[in-house]
Amino acid sequence: MFLLFISMALTTKQQMQHDVTEWKMYQQLQGDEDAIADIWRPSAKLRADYRGAKNCYVRFHLYRTPDCTAELHKVEVDLGDLDVAGTDGQ
Repeated sequence: MFLLFISMALTTKQQMQHDVTEWKMYQQLQGDEDAIADIWRPSAKLRADYRGAKNCYVRFHLYRTPDCTAELHKVEVDLGDLDVAGTDGQ
């Protein structure tokens, strides 16, 4: 019932923007999940940051948080650190 009230309160434009943002987050999380799956032993920090980003995505889906930029960025930084470490300084 609460979600129905919120969805009715949102304008069509706001709802469309929310949906587009949610889709982009979903795609980023899927890409991150694929990248993590390719890592033989992902660090505990990377796994924890990914879980945090995924939980934030669920909260965003339920209209409980305005965005997940910080959480998604943590995962990207963790994955970026792995790419730099994997090049052996080259």
